[in-house]
Amino acid sequence: MENAKMQTFYADEVILQEGEVYHEMYKIVYGSVAVYVRYGHPDEHLIGIYSKSKCFGEVHVLSDQPSIYTIIAYDEVLLMRITKDSLEEFIRSNPRNAIDIMQNMVHTYTLMQKNIALLLDDINEKQNVNRKRTEDIKKKIMQYGVVGLNMSVGEGRNFL
Repeated sequence: MENAKMQTFYADEVILQEGEVYHEMYKIVYGSVAVYVRYGHPDEHLIGIYSKSKCFGEVHVLSDQPSIYTIIAYDEVLLMRITKDSLEEFIRSNPRNAIDIMQNMVHTYTLMQKNIALLLDDINEKQNVNRKRTEDIKKKIMQYGVVGLNMSVGEGRNFL
């Protein structure tokens, strides 16, 4: 692309922040980026490392939705910035770019499916633990309730 804007980021610099709205995507010219979900939180998760020729941020250009991940420069990285206005030229200049975008979207979709499945497993496991705790508490209540009732009845006889 003749009018492509190039940007350099250095190791550990934030390029995109999860939850923020952006109006551009990027193609890696050289270097690598790390892709995270919940970056900076105790439960952060590294999705992957993208390197030369990979695209990211396509969701922003195609939908104006907030970023679903945080992108951090893994090392020094040179990125080609593609805006909504330049997307058509980006694809026309090299049709392979359209395939790269689609492959990245499929990759993201697949990871999201896997994460949803893991979350559902966690929820089910926690529900099972909670059910067991509830049953244990019910048993203790019944046990102590019956003991308490027997004591009350016995004490009541002494008063008669």
